[in-house]
Order: sequence, then C-alpha cells, then structure tokens
Amino acid sequence: MSRNVILVPAGKSDGIYVASLGLVKALEQNGIKAALFKPMSCCSEKECECNKYSVSFCDAVTMLCKNLKTELFELVVGNFEKFKQDNQADVYVVEGVVCDKFNQDDINANIAFALNCKLLVVNQGGCQKSAKMRALSLKSFGSLATDGILGDILLNKNAPKDLGGHKKLVLAGKGREHEKECSSCACGTGRIADGNKIVADIAYDPANYAVSAATIAKLVDGKIVSGCDCARGMGVRTTECDCANAVLVGNDIKNAANIVILTEGANHEVAGAKSVISTQASSVEVLQALANAKPILDGDCKFKDEIATRVAQAFCSDFVKSLAPCSCSCASEFAPMAPATFRYKLTELAKKANKRIALPEGDEPRTVVAASRVAEAKIARPILFGDKEAILKVAAEQGVSLGDNVEFVDPNAARQKYVDRLVELRKSKGLTPEQALDMLQDNMVLATMMLEANEVDGIVSGAVHTTANTIRPPLQIIKTAPNASLVSSVFFMLMPQEVYIYGDCAINPNPNAQELAQIAIQSADTAKTFGIDPRVAMLSYSTINSGKGPDVDTVVEAVKIVREQRPDINVDGPLQYDASVAADVAAQKAPNSKVAGKANVFIFPSLEAGNIGYKTAQRTANIVAIGPMLQGMRKPVNDLSRGALVDDIVYTIAITAVQATQV
Repeated sequence: MSRNVILVPAGKSDGIYVASLGLVKALEQNGIKAALFKPMSCCSEKECECNKYSVSFCDAVTMLCKNLKTELFELVVGNFEKFKQDNQADVYVVEGVVCDKFNQDDINANIAFALNCKLLVVNQGGCQKSAKMRALSLKSFGSLATDGILGDILLNKNAPKDLGGHKKLVLAGKGREHEKECSSCACGTGRIADGNKIVADIAYDPANYAVSAATIAKLVDGKIVSGCDCARGMGVRTTECDCANAVLVGNDIKNAANIVILTEGANHEVAGAKSVISTQASSVEVLQALANAKPILDGDCKFKDEIATRVAQAFCSDFVKSLAPCSCSCASEFAPMAPATFRYKLTELAKKANKRIALPEGDEPRTVVAASRVAEAKIARPILFGDKEAILKVAAEQGVSLGDNVEFVDPNAARQKYVDRLVELRKSKGLTPEQALDMLQDNMVLATMMLEANEVDGIVSGAVHTTANTIRPPLQIIKTAPNASLVSSVFFMLMPQEVYIYGDCAINPNPNAQELAQIAIQSADTAKTFGIDPRVAMLSYSTINSGKGPDVDTVVEAVKIVREQRPDINVDGPLQYDASVAADVAAQKAPNSKVAGKANVFIFPSLEAGNIGYKTAQRTANIVAIGPMLQGMRKPVNDLSRGALVDDIVYTIAITAVQATQV
C-alpha cells in the first residue's frame, strides 16, 4: 500500500520544489520507489514533462472565480489517479502550492484531504516569527494539523535578503546575509520554536535556483543571439560592454560571465560569455524583470537530478526510511474518504457501469439539466419520461442541450405494453386490466415495470413527488432483496474534510433493535460499495453506559445483533454524536472504543432524529447531502429531496448506476 506525503508551505516558502525533489531522491537512495506529483503549476511550467498532470494556476483561478471549487479538486484527484497509474510508486511526494492568487492554505488543505496525505511543513527558519506563520497556515488543515504532521523542513533560512528584508532566491546577487531574527531561534537543536521534529535543514545554495538562458530570454522578452540556451546564471549586475549597456548574469566578463543580456536592441558577440541575449528593453526594465523572477524549474528540467542529489543529503535518513510502506497491521491505517475523492471515484465507477437510468419526472427543469450533464459526462444514459418536444423546450429554456446519449420514453405510447405483466404481478390483489392501465398513468409505476423487465437499470425520482410516491410502486412490484428484511435509506454527507453516511433519515420511523441492526448492516455494506472503510456509530443520547432507558437499551441490543451477525463490521454504541467524531471527547467518554472519535457511518435511533440531523447539517453548515439512497431493494430505486439541486440529482443518478452493478 503506497503512502502520500504533501510538502505544505508555511507562508510563502518560495523554492519548495527544491525540497520536493530532494525528498524524492532521498527516498530512491534508500531503495524506496518515489514519484513527485505537482497538483498545480505556473502556466510557463506546463511544457515540462513532470508537470503534465498539473492544473495551471491560471485555470485554477478561473475555476475558483466561477465557484467551481468542487470541480477543481475533482480534477486534481483525477490527475493524481492517472499519475499513480503511470508511475506505480511506493511513496508519492506531493508538492504543495505556493501562490498569491488565492488562499494557498485552503487549497493545500483541500489537496491534502483529497489525496489522503500526511504533512511535512516547509518553513523558512526556526524562529518565533516562522513558528507563528506555521501555526497560521495550519489552521486550514483541521485534524491533520494535530495528528497528520510527520515533521518540519527548514528551507533556505540562510538565503540572502533584498533591501526590504525579504529573502531572494533567484538572480539575487549577494544581498544582505542571513541574520538571526530572534533569540528563540532553535536552529541546530532538532526542534523549531513550537517543538516539532525537523526532518531536513536545507541550506540556501544559489545553484538550486539558477535559471537558464532560455528562461531569462523569456523573462526579458528577448532572444538568444549566440551561445547555449542552457547556460545557467545566478547573480546579477550591470556593466557597459562594447559601448552598449548590458546586464550580466553570473560573473563579470573577464571571469567568463555565464549570460550577458544586451539591452535596447544591441546585438553582437561578447567574448567569454556562454550565452548572449538581445532585448529591446532598457537595463532598468531588464533588472525589474529579473528581480521578479520566480524560483521554478525550467521547462526542460535538465538540472533536476543535479539539484535533487545535492538536497537529498539534508534529509534525516531514519525519517526517510520510516516512510517506506509495509505490509504489517500499521499499513492498514484508517484513511478517511475526502469529498473530492468520493465524487471522482463515484463518477468513474458510474462511467464504467454504463447503465440506463429512468427519470420519470422527465420534464422537470432540474431533472432535464441533470440529464444533460450526466449524458455529456457519460456518467450514465438518462431516460426522460414525457413528451419529447415538451422536454426539449424545457431544455432550451434552461440553456442546455440533450444529445444522442439521452433517451426518451413517451408514456402514452408505452403503457399498454405492461398491462398484462402488471396484472400477473398483482393477481393476488385481484388487479384487473383496467385498474392496471389506470396505475400505469403514473410514470413511476411505468418506470418500475420497465425496471422489472430489465429494460432500464435503475430509477431516480422525487424532485416533485413525495418519498411515498417514489417507493410505493417498487415495494409493490420489485420488492426487497432476498437477504433484506426491510428497505432503509442513507445520505452521503459531504463534510468539508470527509464523507459521512447518515442512516436512516427517510424511511423507518421508529425502528426496533432488529431493524436498527439491519439498517446498520445495510449502511456499512453501502459504504464498502463506494470505497469507504465503514466505522459505524450507533447514535444515542448516551455514550456506552452513561445513560439508561428503553431508547438506550434498543441501541445496546442493536449493537449486539450487528456484532453477532456481521463480526466483520467495525461498530460501537451507544455513542453520542460528539463522542463519535471528536477524538478528545472520545478519549474521555469512550477510551476503549475503536469507533469513537473516527466514525464515518452514523445510525440514528429514529427517523425523526435522522431527518432533523441531516437537514441541520445541510442547511446550517452548507453541506452537500446526496440522497436519500434506498437500501434493501432488489433493484436500485432512489428518491430525491424535493429541494434537490441539480448537483444532487447528478450524483444520485451516479449512485444508482453504481448500485445497479451490485444487483
């Protein structure tokens, strides 16, 4: 099982790629196969092979401005999955984002959770100022800031500074030497001011940030007129060269400057220079451009291995060895499912399933828009019920198109076909053909008959109808699965950092102990179907034995039944909600529980509690709630909340498609 580690910048921490390269090389030197993943990169870096899986900063900013944060992190997850397929490493080193165009701490936190990473905090020194910046950056990381940090990397604490006191890495000249910033600096002690372990102390080396002539030519809007485009330069000074103003990058002319930039259109050879660049810009403009140069790798990455080998020596060998994956019990460490990961994997599973999903409310505007998106993304093949021309008119009004992957069913033309079969299925109730035809006027009944005949693979309805309207026909015609004693429901709750499952919030009003146990078993199996490792909390107003009463007794008995029937399920209860999710509360109230503090499947003791609970989270905390997904049906039928958004419908269709693969 591979491990993922993200280097998180505390503050700006320019040059983080140096630390990333060094860690990868250090791992490889210790026989651990590693690969460097860059979730985002500058537009100018895209030509580099190692950045082909990156989202450009420009695209990221555009998506954030369009309120497409969800889609952005799904894209990052998708890129990472492709990267893993192409690299097959033991350890994936993720380079954290350094960018002032958005909230980089929030972006890095989302990436860390989405890719299930442990943290290495990269900061510019060991003084109190750096410690405060570190603490500020880690506020976005929630639980990872307390139990997910592997250590700290000190980076460039001895780098030169400009006149403003800011560290300069690229083309900086000598500048001001590093000064000890405060008496509490703990450099060399193995700890920074707040006591975290230092795993690498990477000293400033200008060779790590030297840029090529090709890159400098782009920076100054010039062209190379002689010499090599891969010559590298580090320091900057101005001079006069053959009666023309020039900027030298590297040493002076007599000592063989690496790169000479001829300004104001000058163009001639310069003896001793490895590369000569000509630009129309003035010396002042060139100096300004060079001063703003960013510490990034050149597109060809020719010097990557040289830098990596040099920096790898700064890493503690014991720490590097500790990152090696193992096959023992520690390798099965619980990994929460992040919302972006869940959405990506859900849609990928649905695409592979390629199922036909019936939408009886075919002319409902949100449903039409959802069908368009589902078809375009090839999540499923939606089947809209209703008059085709009327549906197309709704689509036009909503600004969407319905392409070849969308199918239509005209209920008026289809009903008669299913009369005889419906009469046969309901003969014990004395149903007549006339009554059957009358029942089939309801599109939900018609869709259910098509599902029974295997003409569709699943049904999604409820945008304008009640739960009872949606589930009654399937219960009458499809019935429950052979191993199910009841039908229950769950919501997938997309919390900021993890996906939770809430059940039952839509079907069973007051379940007894047997029913509560069945709901828990069904919900745990649902979690596994969607790649979530279930940790089931049976909720109550009591934790373990802190309270008494018939309601608590019901939960105690339900836990006992689950453990007897399904010893493979990690379940505990009674647990209060705070003891289920908060590690500090769990340590006090249920210190011996394997579920308390890290539950992800929550079984409410009643429909009243469950319905109130999910809607409180959804509406107060702006949490996306996907569902209700019905469990225990012989074939997949799913209900929608009448307040469902288009996204809710899209993901419910995807869930239904995945369920159809389990039938």
